[in-house]
Amino acid sequence: MTDGKILVHNHKGGTGKTMVSVHLAHHLARSAGPGGKPICVWDADTQGNAMSWISEHQWDGRESFRYTEDGQAPIVATIDPEVALGQDRLVVDTPPTGTFIEEFLSVARLTEEDVLLCPVDGRNAVSGALKVAEEVAPTGCRMIMVHNRADPKKSHARTEIEALEEIAGHEDIGAELFRLAIPSNPDYMRRAEEQGIPVWDLSYASRTHTCKALRTFCSWVGNGAPPDDNPPAGGLGGNQKPISKSLNQRLWN
Repeated sequence: MTDGKILVHNHKGGTGKTMVSVHLAHHLARSAGPGGKPICVWDADTQGNAMSWISEHQWDGRESFRYTEDGQAPIVATIDPEVALGQDRLVVDTPPTGTFIEEFLSVARLTEEDVLLCPVDGRNAVSGALKVAEEVAPTGCRMIMVHNRADPKKSHARTEIEALEEIAGHEDIGAELFRLAIPSNPDYMRRAEEQGIPVWDLSYASRTHTCKALRTFCSWVGNGAPPDDNPPAGGLGGNQKPISKSLNQRLWN
């Protein structure tokens, strides 16, 4: 990722926007290295969940703070829009409201250099993704949907994926779909949030399908989300595929 804005947004709550925002920020910071530009996370949701996660649950209500760790670029976490919009590299954890894009566009621009990531979890979130796609289409901003917290055992999982594929295939909308679902693993994700770390820092979670898929998604976005690498072909964790072939078939077939 070069300089620019990444908004993580869906009109529906509970789709894992904070999870995606925090993990993406950590990935970008580590990829940039200790001499890299800071990664700013704007927690635009009044719940302040991203601020709590990044601060290792030590957030004391300050509008902004700087998180540093050896071997990576700093992360600037803020609830102040002026601080956020003054940063070169910005990840926005948005509130689940239907007015946020309109409000954001009143103070900042979205261009072809920016990206909107839309996590989708549930049927209502599919409708929310469609509304978001329609809102951002005039800006030229690239929109990418990801089926987040997917459970292939649920009967409606395939229906949701088919709906997202239909949205992505509509030329007038211009939305894309990351063709690798991020499986649900609430236990490990809850532990990671409680410890204030990304899930891949839990040693016993690093080889789970959830961790591999999430790391693959963050890496793909960080590399500019190249269409030719969607679905990803590279390997993680010593395997040649980010998730097993059998799981991929269950998620996508």
